[in-house]
Amino acid sequence: MRPAFLIALPLFALPAFAETPLEAALSAPAEGPAYKFDLKLEGDDLNAEAQVDPSLPEGERLVLISPAADTLEGDAAERYADLKANTSGDKIWCSSFKENIPADAKMISESGEAAVYSFTPLPGDDEETAKVYKHLTGRVTVSKDAPGILAFEMFAEKPFKPAMVAKIDSFSMKANCARAPDGRTYIQAFALDISGNAMMQPFSQSERREVTNLVALPDSADTALGQR
Repeated sequence: MRPAFLIALPLFALPAFAETPLEAALSAPAEGPAYKFDLKLEGDDLNAEAQVDPSLPEGERLVLISPAADTLEGDAAERYADLKANTSGDKIWCSSFKENIPADAKMISESGEAAVYSFTPLPGDDEETAKVYKHLTGRVTVSKDAPGILAFEMFAEKPFKPAMVAKIDSFSMKANCARAPDGRTYIQAFALDISGNAMMQPFSQSERREVTNLVALPDSADTALGQR
């Protein structure tokens, strides 16, 4: 038989555990309408402006505005073809970063409006990605007023070797988020810079993306386009 004082213990006497700002941000609604938007791209192979419309057929959702597609040659033409084939228009949401954030992320700073957490990013199931991510530091900034991710970054604090024949001298990925009309946060600005060498050959990669002018697609809230 249990002691009487345990049986009579009122429910309100049990301890309550408040949700942390990170937990609130990661549990914020991820569903909503789909949006078409403008995309500005600056990279090693292609500088372009385009419009992305998720309501168009797959493989046709990215429409190049400038330069004209028929003027592209070489690496620029290949980069455009890859973007056109693989741009879905539903990968702009900052909630997608939550799969890289472990449960043991540690708060490193806090203000009245936001909190910043640091962690070793989770790589998912890809073994090659895991070889890189284990050397990186991740940081996420979350809103305390309206739960959501405000910024996300991963960076290497020192050079590392993900493989015997490769060395990464520097790695930096940053994403700044803004509020969509429905309140979710999307990747408004993205920057990636990587340099190193592989098979005794130096390499570098640099890319900037900017997403603007979000316009909700009619009747999209109940379709699969808006469920990512």
